[in-house]
Amino acid sequence: MVAAAFAAVDALGRPGRWWTAPQRLAIASIAREARPRPLWDRLAPLQTLDSDHGEPLSRFVAALTELVAVETSSIDRATVELIAGRIGDAAYAELSAIVAQIAAIDQVCHALGSSLLEFPSPGPGQPSRVRPDDMGDAGGHIQMTEPYSGPNVARSLSLAAEDHGRWRGLVLSMYSRDGFLDMVWTDRALTRPQVELVAARTSALNECFY
Repeated sequence: MVAAAFAAVDALGRPGRWWTAPQRLAIASIAREARPRPLWDRLAPLQTLDSDHGEPLSRFVAALTELVAVETSSIDRATVELIAGRIGDAAYAELSAIVAQIAAIDQVCHALGSSLLEFPSPGPGQPSRVRPDDMGDAGGHIQMTEPYSGPNVARSLSLAAEDHGRWRGLVLSMYSRDGFLDMVWTDRALTRPQVELVAARTSALNECFY
């Protein structure tokens, strides 16, 4: 877990496929600070926000990051179509993958009573803007790796390529390591059914898409 977390945070300081290093760090910072808002202080509807280039993020992208961080259940197919029309589906996938990585890392730090990992300084360079070539329509809101024999949740952010890989590394290090296909775990504090119960309850509380 430690190695995967440090690798993920370090990568925020480098350009991705669709966002610059300063933009990636700004996305991560918003995700880290985001908290559910009270009913009288809801986020403005995305369609009312401009997506002109801000510094480092537009109002649209900043609000979208907060939406992904704390109000994911409100993102439906129509919302994704709006997002894709503004910034592109691959940029949306990379943004979501960054948020997912920060959520996982920070929650573990909070649970352990540890300090949050410091973000690196932004490095130079521009996004490659190279779209993975093995994407297809698998019935989700955005394209995913196709064909694929595993569960959809495991390929949900594959359009984000490297960030998807780092997110998957975090998931495996915290959840199953190399024992995902083993239905019986005997070397851990929790049994496999107990772990699955925690995972299912957490997903339900977070209104997970899957």
